[in-house]
Amino acid sequence: MPEAPRNVYTVVHRALLWGMVASTVLYALGVVRALQSPVVIPLDHAFHLSWAQAWSGLAALDPTALMLAATVILILTPVARVVLACIAFAVDRDRDFVLVTGAVLAVIVLTVILGRLGLH
Repeated sequence: MPEAPRNVYTVVHRALLWGMVASTVLYALGVVRALQSPVVIPLDHAFHLSWAQAWSGLAALDPTALMLAATVILILTPVARVVLACIAFAVDRDRDFVLVTGAVLAVIVLTVILGRLGLH
């Protein structure tokens, strides 16, 4: 296999692997902590967690904060894969794949922006 594709595949593989491992570890720790001190958490639209609450919850190993962080990491892992693939293709000077992965990244960003604006 040529060096350039191997480099891209290695970067993408590591991003997916570490995202999955981090998410799994945080989620498992959150489940263990939740079993140690069961709490009912309403999962409706009224549930909000600020950044300060999330960071302090992670520092205190709060089950909710741990599982929310795991979910965020799991959701962001494929996005990180696209970003890292785009960078790896740029480093390898593969213009065509930079354009394709850049377009995919642009669609992801546009979707997030439109979703935040309520245009879904």
